[in-house]
Amino acid sequence: MARLPEVTREALPDELRATFDELIKANDGKLPPGPGSVAINSPELARRRGPLNSYLRFETSIPPAVLELAILTTARCLDCPYVWNAHVPMARRAGVTDEVIEAIRDDAPLPATGAGETAVVQYARELFKTHVVGDETFRTALAQFGPLHLVEITAVLGLYAQNAFLVNAFAVDLPSERAEPQLQGHSP
Repeated sequence: MARLPEVTREALPDELRATFDELIKANDGKLPPGPGSVAINSPELARRRGPLNSYLRFETSIPPAVLELAILTTARCLDCPYVWNAHVPMARRAGVTDEVIEAIRDDAPLPATGAGETAVVQYARELFKTHVVGDETFRTALAQFGPLHLVEITAVLGLYAQNAFLVNAFAVDLPSERAEPQLQGHSP
């Protein structure tokens, strides 16, 4: 059960209502789902998050499978079922196999896969588990992606860490139509 009631325009200070109205209008008149449902409690924060989120999700030239693997690895490392359930179908559409998805879910070694997929998962796992990236992993990722994509991949990890923090801290409910099994180690 979510820890915050659904925010209303009337619950906000007068000076934030115009920003709230902009956000709702941009979302077809509805409150945003997931991390956006928490962020909109601070309309200015939500407004400022929007452009970066949009760029990293829809405008970057990171290959879609690599992007989704970065997001799934973040979800797994931060035990975030909301992000996990939202992105597993997108990862499949991007060509990520069920075997790779299961290995990430189970925090197991990856099966044989492409060098880019292996590099992004290893890079993300190291960063989240040790808070640094070892030299060998960094060199491998840099050789695989180049500076532009590696910087953007790192920003994706940070953005989805923020998303996971928002939905985990505020106990945002999973959509009822979720299809993925619950992440182990995380209570429903």
